[in-house]
Amino acid sequence: MLKGGGLRAPARQRISLLILAAFLLPMLAGCTGLGGPPEPTARMHADRTEIHAGESVNFDARESTSPDSTVITGYTWKFGDGSSSETIQGYTSHTFPEAGVYEIRVTATNDEGGEDSATATVYVNGYPEISLSMPTAIRTGDVVTMDASGSIDPEGGELTTIWDLDWDVDSDRDGDAHNDGDAMGAIHSFTPTESGNYSGSVTVIDEKGASATRTWFLAVLPRTYQVVWEEHTIRYEWDGYLEQGEIFTISHMPGADGRLMVVNATLTLAMDVLPFMLPQDNFSLTVDVTDDGWRTTVRTEQDNITRNASASMERSGLNPSSENAYNLTADSLEELMDSLLNQPGARFGQGVWLWIIEAEQADPDFPIDDVDPDGGNDWELVVEFTVLIPRVSEVGV
Repeated sequence: MLKGGGLRAPARQRISLLILAAFLLPMLAGCTGLGGPPEPTARMHADRTEIHAGESVNFDARESTSPDSTVITGYTWKFGDGSSSETIQGYTSHTFPEAGVYEIRVTATNDEGGEDSATATVYVNGYPEISLSMPTAIRTGDVVTMDASGSIDPEGGELTTIWDLDWDVDSDRDGDAHNDGDAMGAIHSFTPTESGNYSGSVTVIDEKGASATRTWFLAVLPRTYQVVWEEHTIRYEWDGYLEQGEIFTISHMPGADGRLMVVNATLTLAMDVLPFMLPQDNFSLTVDVTDDGWRTTVRTEQDNITRNASASMERSGLNPSSENAYNLTADSLEELMDSLLNQPGARFGQGVWLWIIEAEQADPDFPIDDVDPDGGNDWELVVEFTVLIPRVSEVGV
């Protein structure tokens, strides 16, 4: 050792070699086996890094390498969900059934026992969870509200809600009646007007396109009504003046609101000015119900010169009678009334009635000072109908 604490040259060289070795050994370990077997270099990529729950991902580590004179003999895969596998080839696939973020690790091992690992991250999107609130049975004309606003996205994103309102109708005409988008929005209301069993579906879609679908069923029941037929008399009165040869026609529809049962009509003429001296006036009364093929005519007569001439007609049994009170079901009051008033075999007289009054004998009468004192006559027509009118009230509401 030199004075002053210095080192001889050979000692300094040994120290320098030791320092150099300390730096080189880690670098040479993978090539020379110093400190352990030579290590491969692992590389991996996934064909998809974002999927929906239940889908699979392919992982490829075939670009991994190993130092010269060594080969990779196997791969160990850990998928981050507690499952793992081993393969000889650097390729595998895995299905992720549940939502979450998963780190996948592959470890490549060569024939010298060297190892290296690479990782990839996969984001698994969860499917929305549908919450649907709605009745299972209603009556026609009631409002049904279907509420899917309680549906949730596991990731907390916004949801889009689509309704298929009728599986019996292919509204988009694509050949599949179960995938229509008839309405949108978390809450939908509608009013069924026809009874029957309805079915459809609601589909909820999250921001990443994952969707869930749920079917729904709804029984729409008809309404129940009590029907009571009430007998009423409807009276019509008309009057006027006709000269000989003139005709007056009246048109009306008396059977629109009920079932006609009996008709009674009387045409009365005013008393002639000189009933003892002049020929009596005579008119004809014709009724014509064209839709039902009924037409008949009567003529006035004066049985007693102290009374006005008149003519009457009557017809009963125009339609069959009905039991007084009973219950019926229908989708609506309007539908029930239409069926009651248009019942086959009980529709006589629902169309137009024509009353035709003709002055057949009114002129000439015996002249006084060359003047006809009675050139025509006043008339009055009274028509009465006996009508059964249905009174309907809903029961069981």
